[in-house]
Amino acid sequence: MSKVENFLCAVCFILTLTFFIGISESRAVAQEKPAVVTEISSGNTAQEFIDNGQYDLAVSTLKDGLQLYPKSDWLYSLLGRAYFKMGDLESAEAQFRHALEINKNNPVAKRLIVDMRKTQDLLKDRDFSEWVGIAKEKAADLATLVIGVWLGMLLSSISGKVYSYFVSTSFRKALRKKDYEYATDILEDLVVDRKKAELRKRLSEFLHELNLEEAKGLILEYVDDQEMKDKLIHFIVQIHKKSKICS
Repeated sequence: MSKVENFLCAVCFILTLTFFIGISESRAVAQEKPAVVTEISSGNTAQEFIDNGQYDLAVSTLKDGLQLYPKSDWLYSLLGRAYFKMGDLESAEAQFRHALEINKNNPVAKRLIVDMRKTQDLLKDRDFSEWVGIAKEKAADLATLVIGVWLGMLLSSISGKVYSYFVSTSFRKALRKKDYEYATDILEDLVVDRKKAELRKRLSEFLHELNLEEAKGLILEYVDDQEMKDKLIHFIVQIHKKSKICS
């Protein structure tokens, strides 16, 4: 092969290599260039997110789309729908209003505003019904409490009077029958139960039937516990002193 032929082959090789390098660089630049976001692509992507329950992604996509297409009533209505699905009714209504300001005949915005109003009314009715139910329950609980307290006080008062009547009647019968053992048992029970008013009445009746020394002697005879003896004798001496002062 002559020098001329060698030179031509070399030139062809260089040109071919340059051609392929140019194609590769063109493809790399094409791959690095971001895809153009259109109104339709933004809306369709957001719609897919809404259908899949990915409402946060839908909102983010639609906000980016509205920065490029701020006059798109379609994107605004989709954003309102995404907020509606999230339960943010206030933000949803604001987006639907924007859509209707751009296009007053936007069917999606019109329909969803009506649905949203119905949902808000239902929530208000439910909240009101819940508050009414709670108020009724609280009123019933309060009434039950008041009635229970009143009945408790009434029964306590009745039982107290019945108890006092039973004790006084039993004590008097025991004194009449000279059953001093039973009479002193009643006095001991009154001390244990701390029925001081009832105890004073019974000891006064005791002193009405007997003098002080006789009463003390019976207490010493029929009461077994020494501490109880001391208490009853102390009480009966005090009552005897008061009766002497009053007389």
